[in-house]
Amino acid sequence: MLNNINIKNLSVLYGNSSALNDITINFNKGSLYALIGHNGAGKTTLIKEILKVNVKRQDKISYLNKNQEAIKDKNIKYNISFSPEKPALLEELTVYEYISFVAKMYDSFTNYTIEKIDKLLKIFNLDKAKHKFIFALSNGMKKKVCHIAALCLENDFTFLDEPFAALDPVAIYELKSYILSNYHKTTFIISTHQLDIINNLDIDCNTLNISMLNKGNLVFSGSKKDLLKVGEYQSIEEAYLNFHKEMISNNS
Repeated sequence: MLNNINIKNLSVLYGNSSALNDITINFNKGSLYALIGHNGAGKTTLIKEILKVNVKRQDKISYLNKNQEAIKDKNIKYNISFSPEKPALLEELTVYEYISFVAKMYDSFTNYTIEKIDKLLKIFNLDKAKHKFIFALSNGMKKKVCHIAALCLENDFTFLDEPFAALDPVAIYELKSYILSNYHKTTFIISTHQLDIINNLDIDCNTLNISMLNKGNLVFSGSKKDLLKVGEYQSIEEAYLNFHKEMISNNS
């Protein structure tokens, strides 16, 4: 079982451009995390580096079991789910065929998983569309398919990249409710710039962890309570805007 993902002094360059600068951050089982920052801040790059698992920069990223022992098995990546910002689906398959394909790829196509898929299809109001071809779906419906494919696996860690984009208000509510009901079993890392949604999550300020990225730099990492305390802020949005203003001022 994957219990911790620890990143230490991770830097990533794309040509001469720095995407991540000396990032140190830990993700622990049974917690809820939000990666926040503007477009291009490095959120997706960080997720992609974690998902590569033992392929590159393995000395910078550690995958630990509950005894805090390093897991070297390359198959540990099958303990991590991912729903991308932009759906990348096999559009010639039906909704149910695609989700089943992902579950089989993760060796998780059991009777329990089948029941879980049916439950998630109902939660996200796709049960009547499960035999439709994916190419015929709206962008919002495709986003739901990505989420269901990730969530049905119930892996130790689930990364959701801009998960609320393209979703209608009901789907946003259902996704938030699912995350809040299940983060004890599956650690969710939500990458987003929709700060109002994160700020209004019905969760204790000490339990919600915020990591703020700016131009590849980790400028804050801690609980929501700690973030708000920094400047006696009233919301995550207010804190972010003040951090952003300071960073612009420091770079000018």
